[in-house]
Amino acid sequence: MSDPSAAPGSAPAEPACAPQAPVVQDRPLTASPALQARIDWTLLLPDLPLDAALRQALLSMVSLRTFRPGAAIHRHGQPATVLRAVCEGSVGLGRRSRGGADPLMQSFQLKRTVRSPAWLDLHTAWLGTTYELDACATGPAPTLVLEWPVAVARGWLRHQPEVLAALMRALAAQMCEVQDQLHELSSKDALGRVAAWLMRRAGPNTRLEIVEKKRDVASQLAISPETFSRILRQLARRRLVSVDGYQVALLDRIGLMRLARDF
Repeated sequence: MSDPSAAPGSAPAEPACAPQAPVVQDRPLTASPALQARIDWTLLLPDLPLDAALRQALLSMVSLRTFRPGAAIHRHGQPATVLRAVCEGSVGLGRRSRGGADPLMQSFQLKRTVRSPAWLDLHTAWLGTTYELDACATGPAPTLVLEWPVAVARGWLRHQPEVLAALMRALAAQMCEVQDQLHELSSKDALGRVAAWLMRRAGPNTRLEIVEKKRDVASQLAISPETFSRILRQLARRRLVSVDGYQVALLDRIGLMRLARDF
């Protein structure tokens, strides 16, 4: 996707958001091998050997829901009764700025993005409390979310110590990621935070697509949207990246890594 109005090397324009109401997947999961294949248990339950019987047991307890871009997945203050995982697409965690009168999350202010495949929230339901943040489908395509009722999971996991240990590993990985992001905010300047964000988003790839709104990315990095755009232009001038609309190519990963290191 490219913005024809954007000059080469310029920061991406803010993509439009067309939030819709959620669409529920009613078809039983176990009835469709194609649906079963869309759940990557190997990443959701790391280092856990999964035989056919264990997969079938897991599938019998979960359901899938599909959310269109902009749809609310859960709300701040809502009781947490399920464990959720993002199987396809991405989910933003943040807060609405307009209160309860904004049903389509149009005033959603992003704090953190969870991309598939990954657990969305592994702790709130276990604690039996309410959600601290709103969750909103943020990808350009529909987002597929797995839901596992915690009441069902709790009883079953009493007899499945290996699965419980895998969930604890996934939870620990989530906590490490959040801790790393907090460390970046406290130890890096704005240029270093943007460089680290680009490297993290691209992963092993040399290109990435910015699907969030510019203000949402800036909010995650604790900078203004204007500063985010200025830093992207600065990186482009230094030939560390090239920017074409929403597409960013990493031209010099070593240079970006130097900027992203701790100060």
